[in-house]
Amino acid sequence: VEGVLVVVLKIMVMSFLNRVVVGCGGRVQALSYAPASVVSFGVARLFPASFRTLSSKSETSYPRFNGIVVNNASNNHAQVDEVRLMDEDAFNSFLSTSTMSETEKNDLKASKSHINYSENGTRQLTFLVDFKKGNDALIPTTSNAIKTLQKFKSKGAIFNVHISDEEMNHNDVGRTVLQSALLSGYKFDKYLTKEDSLPSYLDSVSVFVNGNEVTDPILLAATQGTILARDLNNERSDVASPSGVHAVAKEIVDNNPHLEMHDIVGLHALRSEDMNLMAAVGQASIHEPRLVCIEYITDSSADAETIVLVGKGVTFDTGGLNLKPTNFIETMHCDMGGAAAVIGTMHAVAQFKPNVNVVGVIGLVENAIGSNAYKPNAIIKSRNGKTVEVGNTDAEGRLVLADAMSYAQDRYNPSKMIELSTLTGACVVALGYSAAGLFFNDDSLATELFNAGEKSNEQLWKMPHFPQYDEELKGTVGDINSTGPSRYGGACTAAAFLRSFVNKDVKWAHIDIAGPADYPKERGMFPQGATGFGVQMLVQYIHSLPSTSTN
Repeated sequence: VEGVLVVVLKIMVMSFLNRVVVGCGGRVQALSYAPASVVSFGVARLFPASFRTLSSKSETSYPRFNGIVVNNASNNHAQVDEVRLMDEDAFNSFLSTSTMSETEKNDLKASKSHINYSENGTRQLTFLVDFKKGNDALIPTTSNAIKTLQKFKSKGAIFNVHISDEEMNHNDVGRTVLQSALLSGYKFDKYLTKEDSLPSYLDSVSVFVNGNEVTDPILLAATQGTILARDLNNERSDVASPSGVHAVAKEIVDNNPHLEMHDIVGLHALRSEDMNLMAAVGQASIHEPRLVCIEYITDSSADAETIVLVGKGVTFDTGGLNLKPTNFIETMHCDMGGAAAVIGTMHAVAQFKPNVNVVGVIGLVENAIGSNAYKPNAIIKSRNGKTVEVGNTDAEGRLVLADAMSYAQDRYNPSKMIELSTLTGACVVALGYSAAGLFFNDDSLATELFNAGEKSNEQLWKMPHFPQYDEELKGTVGDINSTGPSRYGGACTAAAFLRSFVNKDVKWAHIDIAGPADYPKERGMFPQGATGFGVQMLVQYIHSLPSTSTN
């Protein structure tokens, strides 16, 4: 009886709100609400918050700065579907009280999933989930549900998660379901012109665990940053050139009072700052290379802690005179995954406003070929004074990063410096697409980043640094060679090269995201192409620091 009264009350309230909307010319919008089926799991809130997934192509511009938004006023005329994720006990209880036929029950037992259609046209998707498997079960199931709803062109969904095990961390489960729901179904649809090829996005998504609504503003900020990073990295280099990416960063800063920008643009300006390595990589391109710094400063005192994030932004990598071959060069617009992740993270930082200084530093260049291209075996003086023998012009990212890190340390005096880059194919050979390689000079920083990756579902794997890697980089006529003597251990020698440009008092990590930044095919909440890898992990790391309780 109580459940019926709640449903009747909802209908009465929604009917009243509909009249208000019409009478006010649309100035007041009806709030989204949970369907009657939610009551069976004890949901007491009449008006749950919801999140809007990606906007349709006709409603947005690219890249999408606010691809995911809080939507407490979803379209009250839209039919809301329900997704039920149940453990075995809840599943068996559901079957025992269900009015489904025996055939339907048997199908559900066999497939561990079922779709039921109500009289008003809405759908109920039921999934049996082994929660003990953790995210290995939650992420693909949630992602599958979102993609199924997209095929149905659903406009809204409420996820009801029911867990019998009270010892399980329900908040973590709900957070993973919400994260997967918001990030699944992504598509870079900017250049699609046929209506039937455009994806269908949900107007609202809400998540409940055992009747308790899941909301997470930090996750929302990270998700917005991830979508932005995906769009930036999927964009082709004619648009996402050094100046194009710079313009996106400037738009973010201009629209947020908590951010400021500092930049160094052009060959002359870079060389005047002794950033000769970065200038060399970009000198053959028609697009001027540049260093862009996005600053979030809450404490300008000399002893304030500052975290610097450094991102490799090679907007297209031909390989230079050591030209990349066919079947390798085609996806090199994605060689700016590190820069995209840093920009996405700074966008998120400005939303949740931690109590720590965070600066994003990105080196934006195009590694082109031409009469002015830098040459193999050239010797170039870096900003920190080391002379570098260019072992291979296709090992350009480490040159850009060496000068960027040196400048960042000189200007911002960071206590910690975290660098992300699609640096080596060798790291992909070692770890595949599932994890990024984590190189470091401080165990505590490495552990914090590793834990942040585990919690945010962006996995890192600790990689070694042995003295032999440094030995392999000793130059013959210069101080250091940019590459090792062979293709073996390439990810490790690249990290050793970068480490040689880190000041002794700076805690440093290099994260080689060459694998997980660009997926060859869709998997779970990670789409084919650019994944925006790194944003979720960095936001989680910054948020988890003891000194960064949000403002």
